[in-house]
Order: sequence, then C-alpha cells, then structure tokens
Amino acid sequence: MKKIIFFVVLAVAACSLSAQSGTGHSGSVLWKISGKDLAKPSFLLGTFHLKSGEFLDSIPGAIAAFQSCEQVVGELNLSDMAGMQLQLQQAMMMTPDTTYKMLFSDENYMFVSEKIASTLGAGLEQLSMFKPAALQLMVVALAYTKFFPDFNPANVLDARVQSDAVKADKTVQAFETVDDQIRILFGIMNLQRQAEVLLCSMQHLEKSMTMIPELIDDYNRGDLDKLYQLMKESDDCPSTPEEEDAVNKDRNLAWMKKLPEIMREKSSFIAVGAIHLAGEEGLLNLLEKSGYKVEPITDK
Repeated sequence: MKKIIFFVVLAVAACSLSAQSGTGHSGSVLWKISGKDLAKPSFLLGTFHLKSGEFLDSIPGAIAAFQSCEQVVGELNLSDMAGMQLQLQQAMMMTPDTTYKMLFSDENYMFVSEKIASTLGAGLEQLSMFKPAALQLMVVALAYTKFFPDFNPANVLDARVQSDAVKADKTVQAFETVDDQIRILFGIMNLQRQAEVLLCSMQHLEKSMTMIPELIDDYNRGDLDKLYQLMKESDDCPSTPEEEDAVNKDRNLAWMKKLPEIMREKSSFIAVGAIHLAGEEGLLNLLEKSGYKVEPITDK
C-alpha cells in the first residue's frame, strides 16, 4: 500500500489535471522534436504514471525512438526509491498543533471520516497523523489501482523508461527533485484549504471514479485534447488560479528553460505525465512557439 501511494503521489499531475483548451495536439502520446538548433531529433513521451512498463512496447515507434536517443529525461530521477519514499512519508505527516476537529465542523468530520473509512478501512481518528492532502492521495491511489489489477510499483511506465536507460548506459536526467514535488503537493495549500479540497473530493468521489475508465481510454488512444476536455467538463472541485499554475503551467515553463540546452547537448527521450503535453501552456505548444517542429509518431 505504501508503495502504491508513493507512486500515485509522485504522479499527482495525472490525477489533478488542470483544464486548458486544446491545441490540436492529439493522435499519439509520442512526439518527435526537431528543427531549430537540434543536430538530432529528440522525442517526448506523455506517460500515464500507473501504466505497466509493458505498455511502452505497444506505443508506435517508442522503442526505436528510445534506442536512437543518447539520454533519458523524466520528471524525477527514480533511482533512489527508498530515500524518496522516506522524504514523502515525512512530508505527509500532520503538524502536531492541528487536528481534524479543528479543520472540520462536526457534520463534515463525520462525513469525511465515513467516506475515507469506506475506501481505506480506517477513518479520521485512526488516520489523524496524515495531512488532508495525503489522505486524498491515498483515496485516489486506491481508486485508480482498481482499474490496474496487475499494478506493480516496480514496473510502471516511467520506471521502465529509466530502468531501460540504465541498462543501455544512457544518462538519466530529471526536471525536478522530490522536494519540488513535495512543495506542489503539500506546500501550496495550507491545512485548512487542504481540508476543503478533501471534503469536496469526498463529496464527488463516486462521480470521479466513473470518469477513470474514459480517461484511461483517451490516453490509450493518444487523444490528449480529449483528456483536457474531460477534466474541464468535470471540474467539481476547482482549484484556484495559483494552484492550477503551480501544478502545470509553472512547471512546464520551468522545464522549458532547461529543455533547449538538454536537447542540444544530447538527443533525448523525454518521459513526463501526459498532462504536460497538451493545452496552450503544454510542452508541445511551447516547443512550437520556441521554433521547434513537433510531429506525432503514429507508425512502428
């Protein structure tokens, strides 16, 4: 259970899509980046973080693209799983001066506690050591893994890409550190805001779960714009503009400051959550605006 939560937490973007308008970037989860000052093309793969590593073999052109590149770039370097898990577990702990009785009314406390207990098998009294955002992620973890019965945290898509890179003596780089993602998960919202979001997510839990198969299907078909549209139509617990920017826009812009030099130095196989590819503020659109040519890979 801890490993499942760990991977879903690190994959928070896949479960917290920030809706934007589409830009016509659909038809594949793998894209070729060329032109401008690149001597060799790089490739950008949008991942679904709970997908099995074997899914890489079914993506048209993915293996050939991977083999042609000199290095791999991910959201995180996944080589030190034990260390990252320890950092994350520490960040999930509630501050000692705050209790859920302080964050919720009696009525909402009972409602949230019963909802969480029905999913996790324990309520707020037993799980009071965890922050509200951590409890939400635990519920999301179980909701998603029900649709991946063969889920193995040691063999998810992002880990497969990096593992294959190590075996092939390719360099592995990362856009972010665990501290960066911990800040996004637990540093943007104070505990009261986290409690508000937890309450809202529990109020709409059943509806959210019914969307998961469609979201997975859209990803399998490479319909990136549809992923965004689906989330836009079902935004029952809207984030503030600042929260939305922190999860997606700000990260994309930060990555774009690093990508040009990374791709100039070595041809790169870049694997990040599919949310980061589409939309006006997605990597594909930002790359085009920067003068690169992006093309979907649809053939083996």
